[in-house]
Amino acid sequence: MGNYTVGVDVGGSHISSCLINLQDKSILEESIKSQKINSQDSAQRILEQWVDCLKSTISLINETPVGVGFSFPGPFDYEKGVSLVEGVNKFDKLFGLDLTSSFISRFRGMKISDFRYVNDAGAFAIGEAFAGIVKNYKRVMAFTLGTGLGSGFVVDGQLITVGESVPSNGWVYNLPFENTIADDSFSTRWFCNRYEALTGIQVEGVREIAEKIDTDIYSKQVFEEYGYRLGSFIIPVYTKFKGDIIVLGGNISKAYPLFKESLLQRIREEGLNIPVLVSSLQGNAAMLGAGLLFI
Repeated sequence: MGNYTVGVDVGGSHISSCLINLQDKSILEESIKSQKINSQDSAQRILEQWVDCLKSTISLINETPVGVGFSFPGPFDYEKGVSLVEGVNKFDKLFGLDLTSSFISRFRGMKISDFRYVNDAGAFAIGEAFAGIVKNYKRVMAFTLGTGLGSGFVVDGQLITVGESVPSNGWVYNLPFENTIADDSFSTRWFCNRYEALTGIQVEGVREIAEKIDTDIYSKQVFEEYGYRLGSFIIPVYTKFKGDIIVLGGNISKAYPLFKESLLQRIREEGLNIPVLVSSLQGNAAMLGAGLLFI
């Protein structure tokens, strides 16, 4: 077996890649490469940019990587390597394309033929469970809080996507909550909509609300509501999973101090003591998790 894999994180406006040392499950820091992309480009152009980024990373070693693991947002056929994203102004030209075949032809000269795929939140969970702040815990429940709500459930280093202890695919975004689904209830758009409902003022994102926290009672209220409601959502999912710890990632998790107390208050109201930590790897977690698909 080789010494390295390549971990890749694909987003709507970027691609990042790195080498993963399989011996100690760490990222080779100098190998991290990032490139902005236009996800509305042609499939040919998008693939060219992805391959350029990967080759830049791989060029730092004098051996063939074991394989390349991709962290990719859904909807996606992770077993077949086919993007099913459409109608959301990104990757439309990739819809239905067999990415593995496309990559094999482009990496034939480098003798790389093993390409694997995982949901981005699942990759985050794997990365944190292996090398992040929750690496010493057996049953890890991970949430990514941002433009949507992502999730991953890891037991002994393995991502769990089926079984009675986890929702279908290990995804919570589509679970019902209040009068809608969780994705609408715990994403950036909830913050913006709630703040506008309270103040009549439109904001661009969570950071803008957070910056008002010391002078605006409505900012404080929005974060407190968010934490309390998130606690209500987490409790049954965590209890069913029989988790040991929760790890939060994504941009909203960076504001955790602003909703921490209301989240923990809601948990205490149920007589529970659920440890909640914020990712130590953040943006690198998904790359690491994707690269560790080969262990």
